[in-house]
Amino acid sequence: MKKGLLFVPFMTGMGGKETVIHNLFAAMNKQQSSHYNLKAYSIGGSFDYHWADGVPASVTEISKKRIIRTAYYASVLPLKMHKIIKQEKPDFIISVNPIMWTIAKYISKQMHINIPIIAWYHYSLSNKPIKPFILKSADYYLAISSGIKQELINRGIEAKRIFLVFNPIVSDGQLIPQPLKTKHFIYLGRLMLDGQKNLRELLTALSKVQGDWVLDVFGDPAQAQPIVEFAQQLKLDQKIIWHGFVSDPWNHIPKATALLLTSKYEGLPMVLCEAISHGVYIVSANMPTGPDDIVNQQNGQLYDPGDTVTLTRIIQKIVDNETELPQPADIQKTSVKFSPEAYLKRFNNAINAIVH
Repeated sequence: MKKGLLFVPFMTGMGGKETVIHNLFAAMNKQQSSHYNLKAYSIGGSFDYHWADGVPASVTEISKKRIIRTAYYASVLPLKMHKIIKQEKPDFIISVNPIMWTIAKYISKQMHINIPIIAWYHYSLSNKPIKPFILKSADYYLAISSGIKQELINRGIEAKRIFLVFNPIVSDGQLIPQPLKTKHFIYLGRLMLDGQKNLRELLTALSKVQGDWVLDVFGDPAQAQPIVEFAQQLKLDQKIIWHGFVSDPWNHIPKATALLLTSKYEGLPMVLCEAISHGVYIVSANMPTGPDDIVNQQNGQLYDPGDTVTLTRIIQKIVDNETELPQPADIQKTSVKFSPEAYLKRFNNAINAIVH
């Protein structure tokens, strides 16, 4: 049986990459039949290790202080990875981190071992670019969205070296009903007035929506003050329900009309996948990568980023019942391709094609 290593750097433990890694191994453990074994090496550790539950992982703690981790990566990381690769003798290596996959490629050449180095990048290259020589140091690429696959092609990577795998979502499949009266719109994620999450755009659009509606906001209240102040300026105080951080928000949403996302960029917006897995309609900015793979006529609508007029119009039509929303069960059916089983099949097909 082939052996693979997955190298990851320090991760907070609460981000999207951690969730995807956890879900991947959970699907592998459930299937219990594969042509390869995969072991994770965390060099840096995490604040939270829930992602490692059920994951065959070896963890090297460095420090909670970023400056110390940076010094370690600049000096010790190549030696550490060399030791691991020499000891494990893998048939292939995957990494989510550009520096790590570059080092792995250098080590494989130095050791005269011909093994594929696989880049598994979780960000849009337009928003988090990688220097060309680092990007091209990998042999193969796992793309989490069609948009990222196209970005790789645009940067000179051959299409035959790219495998589109998307991301897996684990859901209990519990359908969330649509309210009969007051429309409940949902925002779930980091609270950023500007920057990536771009809640200024969402609140600006909502400030022009008339009728019986509320916005349920789930996110860390420590970051909420600028958003609260902006909402007050727009006189939206009575329209927003602040739920704070909730560890399992989908079990705390009794009803929902639609989930709203105004991010400027995402790799693959997992919150959209989670929403449709619960039968919740979605309205999202058509950012460069991700939403095109998720949103369709059966589960939601897209608008051009920055076009608050169109976003307001979409939401207003929902409030006014001029848009007939699909039934939650029909929305849920569109989430099948993001199930762990479907994801693992794509992931396995990619690995088997690379390591033959």
